This record gives sequence, structure tokens and C-alpha cells, in this order.
Amino acid sequence: MNSAIAVTLRMRTTFLCLLITLALAGHASAQGRIVARLSNLRNGRGVSRVCLFNTAEDFKASRALQCRVIPATATEAVFEGITPGTYAVFVIHDENNNNRMDKNFFGIPKEGYGASRNNLPFAAAPTFAGNRFSVADRTTVTLSIRLRNL
Repeated sequence: MNSAIAVTLRMRTTFLCLLITLALAGHASAQGRIVARLSNLRNGRGVSRVCLFNTAEDFKASRALQCRVIPATATEAVFEGITPGTYAVFVIHDENNNNRMDKNFFGIPKEGYGASRNNLPFAAAPTFAGNRFSVADRTTVTLSIRLRNL
């Protein structure tokens, strides 16, 4: 009787481990991909900082979920393994590679910038709500981001 119980427990444990493994494998394959294609960079100097956000609060506070830094001569940044949800992308053409957006005395950007839906208000900063998009299971979202240079 004891050996029968032990065999049954081992079978249940093995079955449970198999179910967990299959569930995790299915979850990993359910992730998406975001491709940000950049255009209208003023020149090939410096880098483009392409940052991904998943909340309005983080977008406003510049707390990115992930960032890609690519040479300004490159035109594409890719984010892999993205869980389904709502996101926004913000891009800075950091011409002098100082890790920030340079602004003039009046607070107007001196370097190019863009956002995922190209919703760039003239006299205000871009918002998460104005640039959000959705990523579904196993999809690739391709964004065409045209940078604004003032």
C-alpha cells in the first residue's frame, strides 16, 4: 500500500511539473515584438535613444520600461519579448551623446524627438495617451516615427 501511494504521488508530481513547463513555454511564445523605424533625423551624429513605456506616469516621469540606444545612422530599434499590453515609445536624437534632451533658454528642444504615433503637440510635450498603441499575443507592431527638429 505504501509503495502504491508513493508511485501515485510521483506520478502526480511529474504530471504537475509537465503542466507547469507547458504553461511557461506557452507564455514565452505569446510575447510580441515592437519595431520602431525612425526617419527625419537631422544628421548622422550621436545616437538615437528609443525608449518604451507602459504607463502614463512612467512616460511623464521619463522612467522607461526599456531603452535601445542605436547609432544615429541606424533607422530601426527592436524590442523583443514584449508582453501583451498598451505601450508608447519616445525617441530622442541625442546628437552630442550626453544622455539627455538639450533645450534652449525657453525650454524648446534643440535636438530631434519623436513618439510612437507621431502625436507631437506644438507647444506641449508628447503624452502617453496621444501616442499609445497595443501589442497582442505573438504579434509584431511596426511603428514609423518621424522625428521633429526645431
